[in-house]
Amino acid sequence: MSRVRHIENQFYDKFAELAHEIAKGAEIFAAIAHDYPALKRRISEVKECEVRCDAITRETLTLLENSFITPFDREDINLLVRELDHIADGMDNAAARFDLYDISAMRPEAVQMADLTLQACKELEVLFDHFENFKKDPIVREKMHTVGTIEDEGDTVSRQGLANIFREHNDAVEVLKWKSLLDTMESTVDSCKGVANVVRSVLMKNA
Repeated sequence: MSRVRHIENQFYDKFAELAHEIAKGAEIFAAIAHDYPALKRRISEVKECEVRCDAITRETLTLLENSFITPFDREDINLLVRELDHIADGMDNAAARFDLYDISAMRPEAVQMADLTLQACKELEVLFDHFENFKKDPIVREKMHTVGTIEDEGDTVSRQGLANIFREHNDAVEVLKWKSLLDTMESTVDSCKGVANVVRSVLMKNA
């Protein structure tokens, strides 16, 4: 293997490692939402995942700083890694709010948003397993489009959830709690689309 190819592979390995860790966190996040408060104890596992993602992000950015050769634009690598890390941050922020806001029972819209987050993260996991061959592998483009569709569904679920909350609750504190939670969960799904958008940019620049 040439030196150039070896360096490029290091970047692709880091992208995949980060995507795999995020998908693991999304599985825990969705499980908590489905069985809350029984699985409240697992919130700390989402934080542990976020910490591991931070470490992989730092390692990748250090590699970027020290590498003269990169597989594509340095700016896109930086943005891609940071957008991936935003997903882990978003899940951690949402899970922490379950406890912080003393949620007694999970709303169905929140469960749906957690499921959509998991779906999007699983699609990104597959995407980055194939990303090394993004110029030729159709799975990269397919998964990129699927994540966009999931994000659109997330917007719909979030808006409907907010409408339901405003309609069902007279307690301003409860409304504020759930609005904050759903906004955070929507932002997390938006971050998944943010990753897909960076991938789209890379594909266009290297077509």
